[in-house]
Amino acid sequence: MMHLALRLLRRLTRFFVAGVLALLPVVVTVAVVVWVVEYLQYLCGPDTFIGRQLTAIGMQVGKDSATPYFVGWFVVIVVVFGVGLFVELGAKKWFGHTVESVFKRVPLVGSIYSTSRQMIDMIGPSDNDAMKGMTPVFCSFGRDQPSNVLALLVSSEQYRLRDQDFLIVIIPTAPVPFGGAMMFVPVENVRPAGMSIDGLMSMYLSMGATAGQFVPRASRTDAES
Repeated sequence: MMHLALRLLRRLTRFFVAGVLALLPVVVTVAVVVWVVEYLQYLCGPDTFIGRQLTAIGMQVGKDSATPYFVGWFVVIVVVFGVGLFVELGAKKWFGHTVESVFKRVPLVGSIYSTSRQMIDMIGPSDNDAMKGMTPVFCSFGRDQPSNVLALLVSSEQYRLRDQDFLIVIIPTAPVPFGGAMMFVPVENVRPAGMSIDGLMSMYLSMGATAGQFVPRASRTDAES
């Protein structure tokens, strides 16, 4: 009975994760669009000079009423599970192509969706060739007692800038590792981290709480000295 319950829990978890990864590009796209709209509202909302002029000619900016908080979350969870089940049954490509075709009809929004989808695909459980070529590395910054940043080495290809060889690394953000910064780091400042990409993602998602699982801990004597 216990074994059956664990199998059911793992299956439900897989459905939920699949639904999250399928919907995340849509959520990121909507979030970016909403941020732009809210920023524009800040610049020319109803209480600004521009907003008052727009109101005068009949263009009003307002907010719709929201559904109750807990009911809204229940609907979100049901939708995520539903999409996850749909994707796990073999409709992942169809879902992605359908949503992308809808967003591409809107200028600029399609580009945002395509970019966010590529980034989500990279961190998801897929056979993405670009992700396979990436390697977790530590990048050191500073000469005396340098700081070390955990990053993803894009490839082993080097680039020549200012008479020095550089590597391209991606430094994710915590706890949302599908965003971050791309940096050109000197070759001598990059060294292998000795962990898998899953380890890197785990550390960023947990904001460092799981670091002890992937990075050797310092002994008490070393820490005190």
